[in-house]
Amino acid sequence: MTSVAVVGDSLSAYAVVAALAKLGYRCDLLCDPAKSHFYGPSLVLNDVSETLLGKLFPDVNLGVYSQRLTHRWVRWGTQPVQVEQPALAIRSHSLLELLRNSKVMQHTRVIDASQLTAQQISQNYTWTVYTRHKKGAIALPESSQSLVGGQRAIVTAEVQDTPKSAHTCYIESLADGWLFYAPVDRSSAMLQACLPITPANPRRALLECLYQSTTISAFVNDLQKVDCFSSAPHLQWPLCGSGWLMVGEPAIKIDPVSGEGTPFALRSAILAGAVIDAILSDRIPDISALSHYQTRLTHSFISHLRGCIQFYREVFSTNLAWQAEMNQMIDIAKTLSNQLEQQAVNMLNYRLIDFELHIG
Repeated sequence: MTSVAVVGDSLSAYAVVAALAKLGYRCDLLCDPAKSHFYGPSLVLNDVSETLLGKLFPDVNLGVYSQRLTHRWVRWGTQPVQVEQPALAIRSHSLLELLRNSKVMQHTRVIDASQLTAQQISQNYTWTVYTRHKKGAIALPESSQSLVGGQRAIVTAEVQDTPKSAHTCYIESLADGWLFYAPVDRSSAMLQACLPITPANPRRALLECLYQSTTISAFVNDLQKVDCFSSAPHLQWPLCGSGWLMVGEPAIKIDPVSGEGTPFALRSAILAGAVIDAILSDRIPDISALSHYQTRLTHSFISHLRGCIQFYREVFSTNLAWQAEMNQMIDIAKTLSNQLEQQAVNMLNYRLIDFELHIG
């Protein structure tokens, strides 16, 4: 019997399946076929993401649907600078299609989970990894907290690319938010604006950002398919329990300003696979391995919050709406630090070596 179920149809789900396959496990992928076509915003994968994806899916050629980037142009409240930063820009659905057609995913059984309850899943599998779930799908403890670091939102659109360097992405701070622009192929580009609150009219809000822009606006002629989604960082506490773990957005969401969302999701998936392997192989006790998973990811999330606070203070220190965003992140960092201090034992006594968790 397959002992691990991975719930979801996302980058995190595929990464967990691939990480466990490296350790000799076969998973079942549980998802809702009616909702399996994911069209999220385009992604910029840094060199860390590209390396991790190469290790997890060695037969996948990411260059098929992506645009190679070599530099990042940054105007963050100061004089603009251009830094060397290798990356790939790719549409989310293109990336997922490539991974879905990989060898490891082709050998993974896909189960229709649209009618399954959390109880039915737990009866059929020793371990369940949730990368997406309906509200209430996981029987979380009464003390469970969803800690959200603000109200900010990303407004995104695809635009026709203009003649210029095809290998540079751009980030520009404005009075009330920031813009990001990156070509995704020879004819189109991704445009994103981050604002401290969700706008009532996303298209108008994006146009107002472009009006303030001194650089990115020159590249934009029209806006196609404008979307809006929450971009505030959040963490679900606890991240795991007896027989289950959370990976991906149900567990932790990273602020896009850091550019670390995809590598964090991939690292978390690899760690989740290593924790399950350590427990199933009787190498590390359940409680210790799960505590390590939660502690390691929580430490990383606190560090991420502090980095975001520093970024936003540099350009939004006098903006009331952004001050509220920063205060919420400060409060969450304090709450989580207190939670970790209350743990009786330091659970960072393990090391991740390749795809395995080891003592010492």
